[in-house]
Amino acid sequence: MMNKIYTTLVVAVVLILVGVAPNAAFAQKEDSTSLIQLKTIDPTLLPYFPRWAITEPNLQLQIMQSFILDGRPKENLDMSQITITCAPIEDIKNPNYNILLIECGKEKLVASEVEAKMRKLAVLISDPKRPYSYRDIPPSTPPTQAEIAAIVNYMDMPTNVTHSFSLSGFEQTLKMGNTDFWLRSIVGTEGAGYTFLSSGEAKILVQRPLYPNDDPETKRAIPNLLDFHVGMGYRITDTSNGILSFIPARRLNVGRGGKGVFGFDMHAPFHPQFGVSFHIEVPLSGVDSSRIIESRDYSVYYKPDQSGRPSIAIAPLLRTTGQATVFYNWWLDPEKPENFFRFDLGVGYAEVKEAQRIFDPKKNSYVIEDDNIRGLMFYHPVEAADWIFAKLEYRSQGVFPFGLSTQYSNQMLLSRCYLPLIGQWLYLDARYSVSLRSKESVRPYEENVFMISPVLRFNF
Repeated sequence: MMNKIYTTLVVAVVLILVGVAPNAAFAQKEDSTSLIQLKTIDPTLLPYFPRWAITEPNLQLQIMQSFILDGRPKENLDMSQITITCAPIEDIKNPNYNILLIECGKEKLVASEVEAKMRKLAVLISDPKRPYSYRDIPPSTPPTQAEIAAIVNYMDMPTNVTHSFSLSGFEQTLKMGNTDFWLRSIVGTEGAGYTFLSSGEAKILVQRPLYPNDDPETKRAIPNLLDFHVGMGYRITDTSNGILSFIPARRLNVGRGGKGVFGFDMHAPFHPQFGVSFHIEVPLSGVDSSRIIESRDYSVYYKPDQSGRPSIAIAPLLRTTGQATVFYNWWLDPEKPENFFRFDLGVGYAEVKEAQRIFDPKKNSYVIEDDNIRGLMFYHPVEAADWIFAKLEYRSQGVFPFGLSTQYSNQMLLSRCYLPLIGQWLYLDARYSVSLRSKESVRPYEENVFMISPVLRFNF
């Protein structure tokens, strides 16, 4: 009952908005004036009408051929971007589709043109059973499929869904309802170049967008001007990597007490493609030498003692990390914004403090100590190359969504690639990090890491 009332209200508003449309001449040829108004309505007024994308190649080809025969420029057509818009239906269980609009790339045919120029195809397309391959477009999405595909966080956090869940070895995300709150669980510290288990830490974040973007030209792709996140980091204790023992054993650790995590992306109101990004992770406590530890909880490497034998166990501890950058979002074709680039450039910070793992006979256990011990190193930015943070990201978000990125920070190169395997619910995500320091200056805890993981995504 509520759906019928809502549909009636929407139709009434639409009729008022287009009541003075210049196409009223069609009214004398139709039984229903209301239907005429719906058929000639501007597509920007149709975000809540049934819409779907044609994905069957043979039908796509026939539709595009109809546009070509109608004299539409071939350069404006895109067979992979064909969408159908219909009038509201009264009974969802027994739909009776009435085509209002067919879009092919940048070109479109309104209902009267469809009847005159592709009537046979229209009968097939509007069949209530839809006996062809298609993809439903949720009612709340923008009226152009290209604009839907322009959403910046399409892979990780799509904005045009009510519920979303993703699971991979690198990250798990969860969105429930229309709250706009996202819960993220992330393994690694990729801002410093340490992917997956190599950093010895993971984190849980709550993320929420703020301040909607009111710019009509960019709000489809960038719906919010400010996104912030806050959370906690925690240490990973398994140094054997468990069932992932084929991955090189990690050498880096995080101390007790956890970390506070905070950051944001802020777009400029005057030009939303441009903005600033900030992220920081700060330890909440120092090294506590009074706390006993399990020897296997901390990954160590060995340094020579006074006799020259490598018998001093050193546990490198990842401490404060962060980055502050300016970024720019760029689409190759703003009218069909599927090929998306993001550029980040700024400064990064990462510090690692060496501590010694010592056996305390009084406690009959191991402890971590970092005070008054000679030879311990404190690694932090000391040259220009240590401070530079740069990242280039490319995403293709059309029929076959995939992405590539390359990041330089902390003199580490981190690359990522993801691509779909089955539909839009099973992906493959691969990441590789490597130190770019010279052989003489490479740090003992740095290592090359390659990891590949399936990604499960479910959006509703």
